[in-house]
Amino acid sequence: MSHDYLYLIKNHILDEASFVRATFSGTQRGQTMPWLKLVIRPVMLKNGRNLQFSYFDAKKDITKNYAGDEALEQLEQALTLPFANYTVQTTNGDVQVRITKKGKPFISQSKSQSHEVELSHDREKAFVLPANAPDPYLQAVGIMTNDGKIKANMQSKFKQINEFLKLLTQTGELEKFGDSPVRVLDCGCGNAYLTFAAYHYLTHTLGLQVEMTGIDVNHSLLASHMEKIASLGWTGLDFQPTKIIDFQPINPPDIVLALHACDTATDEAIAQGIKWGSKLIVCAPCCQHNLQDQLEKAPTPPAFAPMLRYGLLHERLGDVLTDSFRVLLLRLMGYHVDVIEFVSSDHTPKNLMIRAVKSSKAGDPRLVSEYQSLRDFWLVTPYLERLLENELQITLS
Repeated sequence: MSHDYLYLIKNHILDEASFVRATFSGTQRGQTMPWLKLVIRPVMLKNGRNLQFSYFDAKKDITKNYAGDEALEQLEQALTLPFANYTVQTTNGDVQVRITKKGKPFISQSKSQSHEVELSHDREKAFVLPANAPDPYLQAVGIMTNDGKIKANMQSKFKQINEFLKLLTQTGELEKFGDSPVRVLDCGCGNAYLTFAAYHYLTHTLGLQVEMTGIDVNHSLLASHMEKIASLGWTGLDFQPTKIIDFQPINPPDIVLALHACDTATDEAIAQGIKWGSKLIVCAPCCQHNLQDQLEKAPTPPAFAPMLRYGLLHERLGDVLTDSFRVLLLRLMGYHVDVIEFVSSDHTPKNLMIRAVKSSKAGDPRLVSEYQSLRDFWLVTPYLERLLENELQITLS
């Protein structure tokens, strides 16, 4: 295989006058590697100009700075790693290289967007998306000013976006797609900040082929999103006005997102993801009324009576139980589940995320018993169970 593309990448990174940032990600087919991503950028320190190397795996990132011959040596070592996608940003435009399943490099160069060299040594490594250079995507969605600064009133949203992308990457699932199209569905996408962010990150940072759809019932909001897509020239993202439960995809999505979808909309997204056999389901639940109403009508277990006489504690217990049932149902349907902290949105203080990766067959007897015991103790029927009635008919019998 010709390695001319490595010389191309190397020469751009070593060009001090124009180099802005490089991102290496993904793993070539048939290869293994400890890193999910590598970000290289120039920084100015006391000893002069350095190249900063930030290596990311599923749990941590390691950042070190090198100057002179050491920087060259580290770059050459990095270029021996079997990354599948390379993006180099320069003041003259972008260079992208994608290694196909057959090991052939596909090179594209664009001068449609340029960047400014930023040499400040700050907390860049904390962000998946950089905050120090003009980005057409961030400008289109109203997070960044025309001169490349994050707006003061959008700092929290920018932090939320980066945290979401970081948590998405940590699953280790994204690097498995390679050249295969990644089909993503965002349920109840609303203002679509995270929809746009996911598409931008998967496509332009990781270099994946993406077919993404955002769905919501707000027609006028979706029309505004389509205008943004047109202004950005994106072709792999669209929006459709529909209820989650009614949506019929042409091809089953690989990734289902439901970020702060209200009440049972979260259950609908999880249920549809399970039925479609989606590899990754990520949801950040919002308000939870369905189980709350059932708890009001069901007999209160005597030991919990002191707790449930207070409205706020009753509400929080309902939240915990709702998400516990969701986790148990996902697990017994064959998903490995993490429950982690996530930055809340402007319209809800809820900061919990359920992240589920398809990993095994459904119907583990131990998990079935755990679910039935919890359900029978509280004398409730979770809404998600009703949505999965056919799928659970055998496993819960």
